[in-house]
Amino acid sequence: MHSILASQPNFRDLGGIVTIDGRKVRPGLLFRSGDFFSLAPEDIRKLEEMDLSAIIDFRAHREIAGRPDKPVGTVKEIIHIDIHDAARDRAEKFLEENNAAGLEKVLVHDYVRMVNNHQQDFRRFLEILANTSHLPLVYHCAAGKDRTGLATVFLLSALGVPMQHIWDDYMATNLYAESSTQKIIRKVTESGLNGEILRPLLEVRKEYLEAALNEIVHKYRNLQHFVTEVLKADCEKLQERYLTK
Repeated sequence: MHSILASQPNFRDLGGIVTIDGRKVRPGLLFRSGDFFSLAPEDIRKLEEMDLSAIIDFRAHREIAGRPDKPVGTVKEIIHIDIHDAARDRAEKFLEENNAAGLEKVLVHDYVRMVNNHQQDFRRFLEILANTSHLPLVYHCAAGKDRTGLATVFLLSALGVPMQHIWDDYMATNLYAESSTQKIIRKVTESGLNGEILRPLLEVRKEYLEAALNEIVHKYRNLQHFVTEVLKADCEKLQERYLTK
């Protein structure tokens, strides 16, 4: 699988994903992505040709300061929803210690943390999508896989997408980002560290999303209940805006 943006491999359109009742997400309105720090000029032009109008950035302030998005001329609104990158500090420590087992568990714990500690942020995300007048819209974090991945799970659930399709979209990151994952591992290895043990941080894995879903089932009955009652998603409005027959 290949992104339509050569310089951001995990940029993709949610359009075409099929719901339980046979409708589809409208193409060209909602995009998920990694950050826009390394966007090439030709990809900025593509986004402007698409008339991209809004960006939701889930990164913490320190991430934005270190890797600011390249500006896109058509964007009218940039919204920051700070979902702290708590996994980063622990990961750096485990990398220095060459602790492969520790790195494999970092994101399992982080997904549970996000479910419990960032409900207000995900609620705001769904509320913006239900009400924004600025479309098309892209939402992203750093790599476009964990914070963005969970946000997409909640959004697709609100849109009535069956669980198998939600899983398919979540796991697709490994196909889109494979080349950049290999590049990072190679670069870290060349610096003298064990780059391969970083792989769990660079990929999505079944156990990460399962950890979040298990926490939701344990505390909030099921995903649908969590999305509608805890995150307060206006499913009817979201489906009306973003689905087509």
